Amino acid sequence: MVKHIVMWKIKDGEGNMTKAEIMAKIVADLTDLKDRIPEIVDLEVGASLTGGDMHYDMALAVTFRRLDDVMVYAQHPDHVKVSDFIAKVRTDRAVADIEV
Repeated sequence: MVKHIVMWKIKDGEGNMTKAEIMAKIVADLTDLKDRIPEIVDLEVGASLTGGDMHYDMALAVTFRRLDDVMVYAQHPDHVKVSDFIAKVRTDRAVADIEV
């Protein structure tokens, strides 16, 4: 099994959306992917409960059976749409794929 972990720092606001609204949209959009992309075994996403200079605002952990499934997920049109939105509203991102 492979766990794909992503963390983001989110802008204080973008367009007419507040930071809280942006984060709620990200959670909803990513959660929806679990039913749309069959390679996903499990998906957890949420806002950080703590803060500080070293903390990220949000984190995503997606479990896949194989590393190849991560690549299928990354290229899936529904994921690309969510990823494109996040790219517009984030200031920083960290990613790790680990064997579990």
